[in-house]
Amino acid sequence: MNHSFASHPTLYNGVQFRSRLEAQWACFLDLANWKWEYEPMDLVGWTPTFRVEFPCGHSECPDTHVLLIDVQPFDDIESFAGRRCMDFAFGECWKPTGEIESIPADASAAFGINPDVTYWEMGHGAGGGVENVRNWVFTNSHELWKTAGNIIRGCA
Repeated sequence: MNHSFASHPTLYNGVQFRSRLEAQWACFLDLANWKWEYEPMDLVGWTPTFRVEFPCGHSECPDTHVLLIDVQPFDDIESFAGRRCMDFAFGECWKPTGEIESIPADASAAFGINPDVTYWEMGHGAGGGVENVRNWVFTNSHELWKTAGNIIRGCA
């Protein structure tokens, strides 16, 4: 479901975010020790909300993975259908012409209203597949989300 409510521009960590939701995700990423960059680049038809880099300890992977994330006030992954963030599983998509389009990341990702509404597909180790925040944040993601929300409510 798409939520309709006014966005509240929010200043967090010296960055002016378009909404509290984006700011809460930035705070969550800080609490999870993921490196992030806000609106890092313009791609064809899409400006990702975040570029994130997070650690990976798998012997067949680089030290980190990179995602380009679209943050939207959706409470289910199905609501992201048709958005560019759903096009780059494993960092690539097929164009109608048969050419491959790629992004400078391991995958694109959809992040909704909380850590339960996250989705991406990327290579990991000798395989990979569908991933979400709960698979990669090794502390209680719900507690981190709640803490991030409390911090953001205190921001301008």
